[in-house]
Amino acid sequence: MRRLVTDDKERVNQWLYKRVGRASPFAPASTYNAVGVEDEHGNLIAGVAFDAFSPEVRCSMHCAGEAANWCSRKLLKFCFEYVFKVAKCKVIINVVASSNQRSIDFTKHIGFTESTRIKDGASDGDLVVLTMHRDECRWIKG
Repeated sequence: MRRLVTDDKERVNQWLYKRVGRASPFAPASTYNAVGVEDEHGNLIAGVAFDAFSPEVRCSMHCAGEAANWCSRKLLKFCFEYVFKVAKCKVIINVVASSNQRSIDFTKHIGFTESTRIKDGASDGDLVVLTMHRDECRWIKG
C-alpha cells in the first residue's frame, strides 16, 4: 500500500532535487514544502516540492516519480489543496525543458496550460512555462 509522506520534507527534498535537474536541494527549509509517496516497503517513489512563494500570489511546483502510476488522485488533491487553500496562491508555475516532452504532457494532463516558451532557456532547448490558476484547478472543485 502506498502512502503520502507529509511530515518529512527534508527526506523528500533529498530524493527529489536530484531527479528534477537541480544542482542542490531546495533550501532553506522554511521557504519550501514537499510531499512524497512511499511504496509498501517505505521507499520513496515520488516527490513534489513547492518553492519560490510569493505569499498569496504564486509558487513553483517540481515533481518526479519513478514507479508506474506514482501520481494518484490523492496526491494531486493534497498538493493542490495545499497550494490553493492553505498557501492561498492564485497560480502555480511549472517550468520544463522543451526536450522533456513526457513531463510537458504529464503537466498538461493534470491541468496546467502552456503560458510561454523562453527560447534557449534550458540547457538543451527552450524553457516551457506552464501555469495553473486556482479557478482552473479541477482537483479542488466540488
